[in-house]
Amino acid sequence: MVKNLSLSMLMLLLLAAGAYAEEWVDLLNGKTLEGWSVHSGFAKYQVEDGMIVGTAVKGSPNTFLCTDKEYSDFILEFEVQCDPQLNSGVQIRSHVSDRSTFFVFQGPDGKPRQRMNPPDRVYGYQVETAGAATGTSGGIYDEARRAFFLAEASADPAAPKAFKDSQWNKYRIECRGSSIKTWVNDVPCADLKDSMDAKGIIGLQVHGLGKNFQPYQVRWRNLRIKELDAKLEVVVITGGHAFEHDPFFKIFDEMKDIHYVEAIQKDQSELFEDISGWNYDVMVFYNMGQEMSPKRRKNFLALLDRGVGVVVLHHTMCAYQNWPEFKQITGTKYYTKEATEGGIVHKAGTYLHDIDMNVRVADRNHPITQGLSDFTIHDEGYKNCWFAEDNHVLLTTDHPASDTTIAWVRQYGKSRVCTIQLGHDSKAYENPNYPQLINRAILWAAGKL
Repeated sequence: MVKNLSLSMLMLLLLAAGAYAEEWVDLLNGKTLEGWSVHSGFAKYQVEDGMIVGTAVKGSPNTFLCTDKEYSDFILEFEVQCDPQLNSGVQIRSHVSDRSTFFVFQGPDGKPRQRMNPPDRVYGYQVETAGAATGTSGGIYDEARRAFFLAEASADPAAPKAFKDSQWNKYRIECRGSSIKTWVNDVPCADLKDSMDAKGIIGLQVHGLGKNFQPYQVRWRNLRIKELDAKLEVVVITGGHAFEHDPFFKIFDEMKDIHYVEAIQKDQSELFEDISGWNYDVMVFYNMGQEMSPKRRKNFLALLDRGVGVVVLHHTMCAYQNWPEFKQITGTKYYTKEATEGGIVHKAGTYLHDIDMNVRVADRNHPITQGLSDFTIHDEGYKNCWFAEDNHVLLTTDHPASDTTIAWVRQYGKSRVCTIQLGHDSKAYENPNYPQLINRAILWAAGKL
């Protein structure tokens, strides 16, 4: 009886601890701005009747009242009332420049752009608050960085009309991995997949005003946040090549920070036939399918444009031989037969099983390889592969049966891509460095590192 009672008490304590980890916390104490600080401008913020009131000041640029604490995965709720002539918004997962900060990025037209921010400038995701006539409230803008809307307020046809002038409007923002979703007055507004930032501060904006200055105000109340201990959603894509199933998936079973499903491709790419309900943060490819229809290619590229992460393992370097864009995504191609592309002759790749490869860490400062030392792995080598010149190389080997480059990262659209040549069978899976490498690659691809 005593043992049962102890077990019951233990279960209650564990449940209580879990509930505490995901309980609502007020971000405002109702009396002072303790835990907050002002950046970027000199608009006024004060507490009135339990609300935060922001007032525009003549000559001030965009100003932000920011939390001192950073947040990663969370649900944020608040109510806001804003003078229709004053633009505002709430920063999430954002940052404050501690020095002049230079950005190079791709504009919505696909062309490279650049931006320089001065010290103390707040930048990052902003959930828009604006006059009802604009129809933009609830959209997600990249403040002082890419400087355009990453997701418009259009997830629901009612979204552009959800915000109401001269009344309190309820917002809900959910951040889970690379997913950011917004609601205004319970209407779904924006659904973004983007891996630029995994954590950061929350900030309340008073926008700068130009010629027609008036001391317009914006008010916030009932600010509360629930931090989430959410796991990444990962899909592991298999098919088209035999492998040791249970030893391979033991790697994923032991990852504490992910939830995964296996997607076995029977007709080689059916996962991408319909992506309307897609909720995966990262795709791990361990397949060697060859066929992907134009519709599925378009859907796959749409996922990359959302920022869904990609990890490519071993024999996937041989996949989709007839789709040239796939090698641009992965940064490599193992040619199964000699081929001429763009006037260049590519030799057929070669492979050799059961070799001991000395692995050298080429970049010890990258988040994926931090803490990783040089090691030896019993694996299969690939040789004569094509590699993109802009790959950022992480691992190399000097084994004569393998190409020198064996792991690298790159960017494709909004997605982070990591390709790892290693991983033929259980001899490789059981090397303690290999699960660590895959785990950190997934976290990095999801924007968690």
